[in-house]
Amino acid sequence: MLLIAILCIHMVIFAFISYQELLFLDHQKKQKAAILSENEYQKAADIAIENVKFRIFSSFYATMLNIIWLGFGFTLLKTLLIQENSLVENTLFLLTFLVLMMLLNLPLSLYESLVKDKAQGFSNMTAGLFFKDFLKSLALLVIFGFLIIYALLFCYEFLGKFWWIAAFVLSFCIILIINLIYPTLIAPLFNKMQRLDDENLLEKIQILIKKCGFSANGVFIMGASKRDKRLNAYFGGLFKSKRVVLFDTLLKALSERELLAVLGHELGHFVHKDILKALFSGALMLFALFFIFAHLPEFFYHESGLSGVNAGVFALLFIFGNVFLGFFSPFLNFFSRKNEFAADAYGAALTSKDDMKNALIALARENKAFIRSSKIYTLFHLSHPSIDDRIRALA
Repeated sequence: MLLIAILCIHMVIFAFISYQELLFLDHQKKQKAAILSENEYQKAADIAIENVKFRIFSSFYATMLNIIWLGFGFTLLKTLLIQENSLVENTLFLLTFLVLMMLLNLPLSLYESLVKDKAQGFSNMTAGLFFKDFLKSLALLVIFGFLIIYALLFCYEFLGKFWWIAAFVLSFCIILIINLIYPTLIAPLFNKMQRLDDENLLEKIQILIKKCGFSANGVFIMGASKRDKRLNAYFGGLFKSKRVVLFDTLLKALSERELLAVLGHELGHFVHKDILKALFSGALMLFALFFIFAHLPEFFYHESGLSGVNAGVFALLFIFGNVFLGFFSPFLNFFSRKNEFAADAYGAALTSKDDMKNALIALARENKAFIRSSKIYTLFHLSHPSIDDRIRALA
């Protein structure tokens, strides 16, 4: 019962923080519009309120699923799949658990993409495209998930009491590989990529890139509008696989000067080595996770029905990982927001303050993002500052 109590307490804390955000948004909605027009301001507030409510429900749903797994789900799965506690059996046990979780979360994903986001004016997703993406993701999970789980369990079974160090190193290497291949192999599976053919814009982007000493393997346009209307841009990959990726929605909605300011912001992350910092902090969190879950008291396994299952430690990590990370989220979010302010300042210095401000306003307008958030919600849940805070910081 203690494990279920931990999950319930975590859910109550999340609900309380989210409720404070709802009260804040309801109050702000009644105030005079700022940054956005009155209509845009009200619509952004409504969308923010709806999204927070959806997150509360999603958190409640996830908690209920986890309680079911702890109550009898793992015991049932153990009965069906574990006979000799072999490496292959444990791999199939954990993979089956992850596939079932993906299927159980399918209704929420369907509602978010085909109902909520479509009603809010974001989603261009069709049911056919949604299920095509889902089947691709499922195939990736089954194929690569089996290999990764097998390797992690091999560490657990054959490397003694310090198995978790090897599992950490393996996991971190996998994260690096995913970052390396994501822009060239993974992202194109879901969105069409093509090189930017606007020679004038390409020349200006390359000038901006050279000023920062950044080397990229091309500037690409991603056909994001096929699925979603939100704006974004990023620098993906590591080493020679790095590339500049612009959403096609960004090109349509922003002026050239605003677009260059957004890229200046992203280049700020590169110059300040924020990607390396994120990888380092992620490695620390991953190391701490493996250390803690490798030394869990035995009653964790008895209460969850995972006693005698070698894959149990990884199943518990999946169930309780977010609870653990919740303790560190205020610190991680604080440094992330600090990095965003610094990247804004760099983008403004590289282009101009007015261009940076106009770009932020355009992003808020097109993404229908509300301009403010409560302090407690920002502390625990926002890795990016509000638009209002970012514009004030540029003043």
